[in-house]
Amino acid sequence: MSIRLKLILTYIIGIVLTAAIVTVTGIGLVTGIVSYFAKGIVKDQSPHEALERGVDVIVDLRYAERYKPEELSSPAFASRLGDQLLPFEGFLVVQDGERWESYGALKQEDTFLEQLREDVTSSGKHGDVTFTVSSREGRDWLALRYDFPEIDDPLSYYLVIDVTETWKKGDRFPLFVLLGIAVLLAIILVPLIWITTKDIVRPLRQLEQGSRLIAEGDLNFSLQSKVRNEVGSVIRSYEKMRSELARSIGAQLALEENRKELISNISHDLKTPLTSIKGYVEGIREGIANDPEKLRKYIDVIHAKTLDMDRMIDDLFLLSKLDLEQEKFRFDAVSLEEFYRQTMNELHIECERAGVRLTGEYEAGSDAVATMDAQKIKRAILNVVGNSAKFMDKNEPHIHVYFGRQADSWVIAVRDNGPGMEQSELERIFDRFYRGDADRNQNVAGSGLGLAIVKQIVAFHGGMITARSELGHSMTVMFTIPMNQPRA
Repeated sequence: MSIRLKLILTYIIGIVLTAAIVTVTGIGLVTGIVSYFAKGIVKDQSPHEALERGVDVIVDLRYAERYKPEELSSPAFASRLGDQLLPFEGFLVVQDGERWESYGALKQEDTFLEQLREDVTSSGKHGDVTFTVSSREGRDWLALRYDFPEIDDPLSYYLVIDVTETWKKGDRFPLFVLLGIAVLLAIILVPLIWITTKDIVRPLRQLEQGSRLIAEGDLNFSLQSKVRNEVGSVIRSYEKMRSELARSIGAQLALEENRKELISNISHDLKTPLTSIKGYVEGIREGIANDPEKLRKYIDVIHAKTLDMDRMIDDLFLLSKLDLEQEKFRFDAVSLEEFYRQTMNELHIECERAGVRLTGEYEAGSDAVATMDAQKIKRAILNVVGNSAKFMDKNEPHIHVYFGRQADSWVIAVRDNGPGMEQSELERIFDRFYRGDADRNQNVAGSGLGLAIVKQIVAFHGGMITARSELGHSMTVMFTIPMNQPRA
């Protein structure tokens, strides 16, 4: 039998038992209250006798009202009704206009009638029958007021009964205790069962719905539970599993998209040099390069395109190893000033070959020591400078390299006076294969992976890389290396 069915059966049985307890208790209380009040009213009579006398009084009143209304103002009729109330230790009071008369076992007549007038004046009227309770001289009286609206002259009968014993507080206490117990049972049992059901059945139903959605391949939902019990813990664990599964599937989809983009970009970027190589080889085979000078030029172009492809493949291989964290990094304490001099010497050779003026500025301090993989950082700087030189559009191209410090990091920045980029493009320049449409149209050589590799190298050092640009005037790429934070 399922937990849900068991709990539903428990819930039903609990409600039935609670209803039975409340019903039995209620019946007992009502019976006790009725018996108690009846005992206080019937006095020494048997219930059967009291019922007969009470019915006779009401019947006589109704009969006289309908068939003999003139008797209602008769003292003889009122005296007879007063005598009928004697077994109840009661009496009759007649209000005929401003005149008040009593009939039966009334003592201290003037005092009681005065009190009754006050109580009647302050009490509300409900139809032609009104109940009034009066207290006088330590006694409690229950007065049933009976009006005769069909008679022209105002006339009211008050059937008064002594209920002093009925209203004694000591006698009422057990009744209130029993009533309180019944109410507590109703208040506690039913909500307790309801809360138990809510904390178990509903969460399990939510868990069932979540499992069905996952089976259908839908992970775009959330399971929430504020219940601090075993079921709530299961739901929270299930939600964590769903979240991790969604993240894993999202990552796989992203990797698949990256793989497709990688294949597309590789195909595009390899096709250009291969087409050139193919064209020049065919020219050689067909004898177009029919003199040594032209042949040498053809071979030089083929060699250059081959080097471009080799660099592209090398960049792809390095980026792949960085992605898979299979590229080894060797972190050493490196004198930053010495590293700056060596790097600038290599950059001067590259920039002279590209016809770019190179300047440098070192402000990190003569005692600056950086914990880093020197070869990888040098590769990052060469990539940034090479990227700047590649897209130069000025007659006097200039690249400036800066080494310094900022807060708790070493700072390396490369600034050029090239064409710059739109602000919207700066966020994408570190994505692999990203080169603006204008760049591709110009057939600028390169893999489009240089800055993506720089970003990975800087990330492995725990640093940050940023770029800012002034369109048409300059571009600055800056990255940081944390001080005293060696990588394992």
